[in-house]
Amino acid sequence: MEKPSIKLLPEDLINKIAAGEVVERPASVAKELIENAIDAGSTRIVIEIQEAGKKLIRVSDNGCGMSEEEIKLALQRHSTSKIGSLDDLFNIQTLGFRGEALPSIASVSKMKIEKNPSAQGITVEVKDLFYNTPARRKFLKANSTEIGHIGDIISKYAMADPQIAFKFISDGKTLLNSPGTGQLIEALAAVYGPELAQGLIELSSTFAAGKIFGFVSRPNISRIDKNYETFYVNKRYIRNFLLNRALEEAFRTLIPNNRYPVALLFIDIDPHEIDVNVHPTKREIKFLKTQEVMDAVNNAVKTALSKVIEPGIEVGSKAWQAESFDQLPTTNYETGQLTAHLNLSDFPEPPFALQEQEFRISSVQPLIPLFQFKQTYIIATDGEELVLIDQHAAHERILYDQLSRESTGGSNLQSLLIPETIELNLAEAEVLKNNIEYLKSIGFGIEEFGNNSFILRAVPAVAAKAAVKQLLFDLISELQEMEKSVQLEVKKERMRKLVACHSAIKAGDKLNHIEINQLIRDLFAAQNPLTCPHGRPTMVRVTEQELKKRFGR
Repeated sequence: MEKPSIKLLPEDLINKIAAGEVVERPASVAKELIENAIDAGSTRIVIEIQEAGKKLIRVSDNGCGMSEEEIKLALQRHSTSKIGSLDDLFNIQTLGFRGEALPSIASVSKMKIEKNPSAQGITVEVKDLFYNTPARRKFLKANSTEIGHIGDIISKYAMADPQIAFKFISDGKTLLNSPGTGQLIEALAAVYGPELAQGLIELSSTFAAGKIFGFVSRPNISRIDKNYETFYVNKRYIRNFLLNRALEEAFRTLIPNNRYPVALLFIDIDPHEIDVNVHPTKREIKFLKTQEVMDAVNNAVKTALSKVIEPGIEVGSKAWQAESFDQLPTTNYETGQLTAHLNLSDFPEPPFALQEQEFRISSVQPLIPLFQFKQTYIIATDGEELVLIDQHAAHERILYDQLSRESTGGSNLQSLLIPETIELNLAEAEVLKNNIEYLKSIGFGIEEFGNNSFILRAVPAVAAKAAVKQLLFDLISELQEMEKSVQLEVKKERMRKLVACHSAIKAGDKLNHIEINQLIRDLFAAQNPLTCPHGRPTMVRVTEQELKKRFGR
């Protein structure tokens, strides 16, 4: 075999390889061009796309612009105005600095850069992205998904720089228009909608190496995933799972374990305290003193939350606060007797089996309910064993089976007495538009109402008592995660699970004996009464033998 000779790669091939690192999808192009416009001192940036950026991405700004000589130079690899020495690399104050973006984009598209004839700034036009690398083009997702990614990028920069007015136009339709007033809350409202913006708490705090400011949600606002946890370091959007952990720890006792807060947090820190070169696209960051920054985030969030939570009450839990110390149990240390000042109304109702009702074990009524423990578990018996039922898991199974039956025979709708207006960010709106007919088929009555707003008029009948707005947010998050890669039947199954979970009786819901009996009957009529749709057990049996063993009999 002939030994291969070492040779230099052609410049065109070098650029295409670099493009593979920098340009993943249309959103990557938008990101690089927006960063250049911001670094040029722009106060207004307009992003126009056609066919989700596959046909056209045009970014116009009113920044300092470039001369014709500078435009030619900018198209050469590693040309930049952002750094000049090794020291500058560790004192990064700008967004783009590697000098590979423009030549990389130009190598996989038809690019045009021109000075704006009637104003400051330049316009960069990118047409037919990946026209000469069809293998890359075929891996792009559906238009709605790609538009969502571009919208997410623009939204991040609109909130990072509220003094810049951003306008995003897709196929002639304006999807985002941030005001550029310099007020962070106004930029946030343009992205997330005014309703969510009004439900946030402002925070500001200093620590040894810098400052933290921004907004976090009140404990009654949460999401099913971390997409609304947004961090900026020196105005650069970054990902850092340790910052997520510090934020979530501050909410640990305030929201359910499987839900996440909304947060928009800015960390201003000495550039020498961070390294932004740990990721090719600068999405991740490394701190010199990680624990110090984590503690600062956690403390800042806890301080903000303490201003909206009453002392002695844990939001999201069943914590109890005594009105006076006289109500608390006291101990006589001479006799060792415990005395408590209690109100008889604090005690639960007598065991269900002792009330004026008769039960007989049958195929319809296989268990006799005895007690509702902690308003979460039903203690019952079949005469031979004790049976502990998780009321939420049991009801979830019942509703899931009901939704599964209705999916083949038509959904039962429940019209809302007062329709709900839902405000979404750009990515969520695109997902909902792409799935609106499917959601209608499972019982949701939804209509478009403005660019990123929708009206919810009806829900599946089983979800009539659920928090319908929160349910829809969670459904959209699930659809975002699945995109088009999931088979339709799998998508339907996940949607049914989510609707059943939101609509089911919760832990802490007090039930009367009629409701408990109906729950038992419906559960044993289910196709699989032993587990909920997520696979958790609905009931646990305790045999007489187990009791004897525990009591040493």
